[in-house]
Amino acid sequence: MKKFLAIVLVVLMACSFAACGNNSDSGNGDSAKTDGDPIVIGFLGWSSGPDSLYGLVPQYLLTDYFKQVNMDGGWLGRQIDFRTYDVSGLGGDFSEAVNATNKLIQAGVDIIIGPSNSTQSTAVAEICNREGILHIPSGSSAIVTVDENGKTRPWTFRAGPENSDYLINIANYAYHELNNPKIAVLYETTQIDCVNMRDTFVNTLEDLGGTFVGEATYQIDDQEFRAQLRSLAEKNPDYIFMPAMGYKEIGYVANQLKELGYADKIKLLTISTADNKDLLALAGPALEGCVFNTTADMSSPRFTEITKQYYDNHGASGMALHVDGLVSFNEAKLVEYAINTAGSTDPEAMRKALEEAKEIDLITCPVRGYDEQHNLLGFQYNVVTVKNGQFVSLGEYAAPAK
Repeated sequence: MKKFLAIVLVVLMACSFAACGNNSDSGNGDSAKTDGDPIVIGFLGWSSGPDSLYGLVPQYLLTDYFKQVNMDGGWLGRQIDFRTYDVSGLGGDFSEAVNATNKLIQAGVDIIIGPSNSTQSTAVAEICNREGILHIPSGSSAIVTVDENGKTRPWTFRAGPENSDYLINIANYAYHELNNPKIAVLYETTQIDCVNMRDTFVNTLEDLGGTFVGEATYQIDDQEFRAQLRSLAEKNPDYIFMPAMGYKEIGYVANQLKELGYADKIKLLTISTADNKDLLALAGPALEGCVFNTTADMSSPRFTEITKQYYDNHGASGMALHVDGLVSFNEAKLVEYAINTAGSTDPEAMRKALEEAKEIDLITCPVRGYDEQHNLLGFQYNVVTVKNGQFVSLGEYAAPAK
């Protein structure tokens, strides 16, 4: 962790010095704004490469949303100037996110939303909190909203659940509802999110008295998992838990489990990354009995209109609407709440509005505002399984109170 944060700070210092040099003539533009000027909102997303659906799907949703807001007269009588940046750095590369953030600040941005990757979100949070810019990412690691000294970052507010909430929920579900099965873990060591999720899941399971039988690891972009699966199968697990950041590796593992002859005995346990119809196209028959928790029931009437609009406008993209995209879409509702409640885009007023919120109706579900570490309260979790090649909801689940 310390190594990761040290790298972040070194890159940020270098980039910020460059930004200061470029910024000397223009400033951030905020002091020159008037009540009639557009509200500038910057979006940072993973919008190119093989995992571009995690940036492009929310970008499509947000673009449609702000277009409609402008057609309806904007917010506070001001139009929305929505600017998007692709920050698809591989692995732990956050330089594109840092550069995009500095460009937005120089251009007089009011609010920055995204990204969903926690390494990038943390780098962006460092800059925004130094400059006093409201920042709303969906990155789920604890360090996105809390710095290395344990202090809450005052200008960063999460748009989705914090990792530990996901993992405590699914660990409790496995222990209480799946009758304490034997569980092995297969996780990626390249990204901090995956490592944190592994740690929280295993610690929670062991605290409950659950049966953790072993683990194996892989690296980002791996597609071959047979050696790890053979090793884990020797430990005789009932489930392999995968805290994966992309749906494709879940599909590859499911297919290879089936090819190796383990699928009838060993099932997959995972998180909302699996909540993507593209996964069914990749590995539907091999996923039978897979269980995961997610932040929304995509079959709910709550999402009927959003789903129809998305496929009408963007079905030709070939990218399925997915829950992680809807979590990023939450960013728009938080921005809307902050601006309209504050009655301005004054940073202090918007921050105060979010910190004092008691109820916000997000895209995925209503929440009860924020805790002291700027984590959302009251997220709902839906548990899903795969049956006959289709997602089937097992209903909402809340971990028992201690």
